[in-house]
Amino acid sequence: MTEDPDMPVIETERLTLRPFAARDVARGTEYLTSDRSVYMGGPYSRHDAWQHACHLIGHWAVRGFGLFAICLKGQDDAIGDVGPFRPEGWPENEIGWGLWQSDFEGKGYVTEAARAARQYAFEVLNWDTAVSYIDPENTRSVAVAQRLDCTLDADAALPNLPDWDGTLVYRHPAPVEGKR
Repeated sequence: MTEDPDMPVIETERLTLRPFAARDVARGTEYLTSDRSVYMGGPYSRHDAWQHACHLIGHWAVRGFGLFAICLKGQDDAIGDVGPFRPEGWPENEIGWGLWQSDFEGKGYVTEAARAARQYAFEVLNWDTAVSYIDPENTRSVAVAQRLDCTLDADAALPNLPDWDGTLVYRHPAPVEGKR
């Protein structure tokens, strides 16, 4: 299922999380050009969407970690993305997520995936803290952050980007001492 056997793959009860790869660019681009991407700056032009999707592969190459493609267990088509993320200019490590199609909403996939990705960030990447940047109108993402026991952090810094004023920052609970 993964192109590089040395790349991490995370299994949950219902999902496989694998590094975002070239085979995900077309579906990622489709998502980014749709109205579903409105809470993350979209919909994008096809050109910008393609560049953003390719950026996710580059993040793995440069940082050694990045967003995972969310796949239903036993399948290889991505239904979304989730995971540790820190592009240039981000003031903190982020756990990000996005679900690409409404057909998969309301099933708990994003919460399950984000919980596993956060555990990976704390245990494997040795992160001590993480945030999630969420558009205040994205009530579904706010609900995911709350299900993950994140707390609103009004004092956290935002990326210095246009149109980010008002973005909510949810802080993930710190890893349990002795168990990252």
